Amino acid sequence: MHQDMKHELERLTDEVLGRSKNNQARLVEHMDTENARRFKSIITNHIIPLIKEISMVIGRSGCSLNYYSNELAVIRDPNKRIFIQILFYPQGHSKVTLGVNAPFLQFAYSPLKDNIKITAKVSVKSDEPRNKIDEIEVDEFAQERIDKYIMSFLNDVMTKET
Repeated sequence: MHQDMKHELERLTDEVLGRSKNNQARLVEHMDTENARRFKSIITNHIIPLIKEISMVIGRSGCSLNYYSNELAVIRDPNKRIFIQILFYPQGHSKVTLGVNAPFLQFAYSPLKDNIKITAKVSVKSDEPRNKIDEIEVDEFAQERIDKYIMSFLNDVMTKET
């Protein structure tokens, strides 16, 4: 991209957001906190490998897991979250047949609140809303708590009749 085009796009973005360059710089610094980096590391180094291992084990029953995450994104808007959504596909369902109605467990880090919000949907019914389960801090025990929520979610979805 040409520098002139990049500068014009930045100016337009600043105008749309109604923020000055100084304010925008402060927002970027605010987003790249130690806790944000720690949560991204938990996603990359712990949750994703764990999901892959779990999916191999539960695959024997015809069930599977998938995930969607933005942990590699650079978050510049304080209202955006860093998240990972774990999707569960029960026996007899695939990504194609279940689509957006798949049960899921989501961990989302909010830069403004500086915590992880945990939500889930445990039914394949399309009209069931997601439920807020908890909000936890990004601390030394976060990984252990995340593991417990994953096991609780799997227990709920795998014992539920589809």
